[in-house]
Amino acid sequence: MVSRILFLLMISIGNFSSAQEEYIQPGLLAASITYSPSTMLNYSDNNFYVTGFAEYYVDKKFSFRSDTYVFLNSQEDISSAVIKDGVRSYFGLAYHLTKGNWEGSIGFQPGLTIMNQSLTLTSPRLMPSAALRIGTAYYVWKYFNFFANLTYTRSKLMSPFNGSISTDELIFSVGLGFQIQTKKN
Repeated sequence: MVSRILFLLMISIGNFSSAQEEYIQPGLLAASITYSPSTMLNYSDNNFYVTGFAEYYVDKKFSFRSDTYVFLNSQEDISSAVIKDGVRSYFGLAYHLTKGNWEGSIGFQPGLTIMNQSLTLTSPRLMPSAALRIGTAYYVWKYFNFFANLTYTRSKLMSPFNGSISTDELIFSVGLGFQIQTKKN
């Protein structure tokens, strides 16, 4: 029984992939929300974020993209964690290399970070920030894709006690993305 199901699944995937429609076209609007782990580069902290992005394809090679990272918690104890709360938001351009319904991309995004340091009573500080992202996606149907992104975020946290603290991180995102075509081809 299991071998029949696997056989039918393989035939279905083969038929699906041989008659694919190209979904990466100008006017494509893609978005997703996912849970993302991260690792800080200057500290041993591992943090977790809710990550959301929206991306609009100007053509097959370039898109405008916005990413937002909302801090959830740290794997570290609250007494030793660097970040207590925070939001990072970026907007920029991405360059895409496509082959069929697969794409690889790289993007640079300036942005803003608002975060607060653990164990302080100060209010969160708004600071400039930047992100460099590399990613890949495979578009399996006209309404969804699977993606993976690795983002390097460059930011600082101003502390009245410690001065400037580097909060650079590598954030990994993977999940199911959704898209719609906004232009008729």
